[in-house]
Amino acid sequence: MDNGTKEEKNRIWDYAVCFGTVITFIAGIGHVNSFGLIYRDFMIHTQSTTKSLTTANGVFAIMLAIGGIILNIITKKLTLRQCGLIGSCIFSTGSFLTILISNTNHLPFTFGVLQGIGFGILVPVCYSTLNLLFTTKRTTVMSIIKSLQGIILMWYPQVIKQTLSVYGFRGTLLIIFGISLHTFPGMLLMKTENKDTGKRLRTAKNIEIETDKQIKLELLNNDEQKQQILSDNGTEYKTSKKNRFHFLEVLNLRCLKDPVYCNICVGQSFMNFSDLTFFILQPMLLFQYGYDKAQVATCITIGTGADVAGRLALAMISGATHINTRLLYYVATLLTLVVRLVLLQIHEFIWVAAITAVLGILRAWIHIASPLVISNHVTHEDFAGAYALFMLAAGVVNLTCSPFIGMIKDSYEDYVPAFYALSASCLPCLIMWPIELVSRRK
Repeated sequence: MDNGTKEEKNRIWDYAVCFGTVITFIAGIGHVNSFGLIYRDFMIHTQSTTKSLTTANGVFAIMLAIGGIILNIITKKLTLRQCGLIGSCIFSTGSFLTILISNTNHLPFTFGVLQGIGFGILVPVCYSTLNLLFTTKRTTVMSIIKSLQGIILMWYPQVIKQTLSVYGFRGTLLIIFGISLHTFPGMLLMKTENKDTGKRLRTAKNIEIETDKQIKLELLNNDEQKQQILSDNGTEYKTSKKNRFHFLEVLNLRCLKDPVYCNICVGQSFMNFSDLTFFILQPMLLFQYGYDKAQVATCITIGTGADVAGRLALAMISGATHINTRLLYYVATLLTLVVRLVLLQIHEFIWVAAITAVLGILRAWIHIASPLVISNHVTHEDFAGAYALFMLAAGVVNLTCSPFIGMIKDSYEDYVPAFYALSASCLPCLIMWPIELVSRRK
């Protein structure tokens, strides 16, 4: 009876962790899709360029990766919950400083660096905790989490439109800062130890500690300067220096020896860049089409609502049958490319709204499948490092390519060529993944 009660309490806390993940993502990136609404008039008033906005996006992406690397380092000393609270402090500081900017050239620091590092710590804390607590039905759990997140975010553009009208630009940024403070309770819910049973859960920190102990024992039995042989999936890795090994453990660079993982990273990195930049700049494209703020906000809301529908549909489907997450990701990417090209050929509001809805559904499937593709390919022990490496790869692609998108727009003084370039960024995934499949079957 006692065991049953303890299990029920643990199950309730597991769902509390899901709720913490929802509010963390809402507080963290809920306003990103409304960047065009928030900063358009400010950019016109300060004569800022689109390049500064896309550069901030690129910096944010690579700082996400750096935040993940920092997390892997500090989890040797702290629990995931404590690390998450540190990330909340950094993120909230960046959100507050954004209120004080005088032009969009400051965004690469306040949004890109500070909020990027902070959120880069928060994301793997959430995913690692969920990956630990839910060993089965991960697709279903992730779909439900993203659906709840989407239901709330569906109204974000309308709220932003109203706050801009009532409180102005600075007042809206102040409200966004207040929302960012909700990452603190979100991280407080990230339980990493089972206090009821007294047993330690295998968090990223515990895994690192166990690895360190194993290495130290081997170093005592063998001279420190001699080559150490570590077995991982039957493959031997030799190192001659302890510091070098710790560096490899922090970044989990041994994942780079896996060509399939590398191919997954490359394809998802370019798709991540394309997706994030596309939806940040979409309001600007709609303004160029001649839409007013109400129509732009409506389109964004429709897209977010469709995102929710896509997540709910995937949750129900995955609960009834097994889904190949990598195949799902590939098909969604292919359809996204086709639908985006259609979007650039039409200007009527009703059709643009309909196409945006389709893109919202596809985006939901891509977002849900993305971390699951990695977690299904690597072991649980390797997930935190593998995901950090993916975020680093995505960050490098974003930082490298984002300024070029802004330059294309500024050069042509037209958003359409920039959106064609963003659509072309789907091709690495669509071309390289089938090549990998064919080569593995030979």
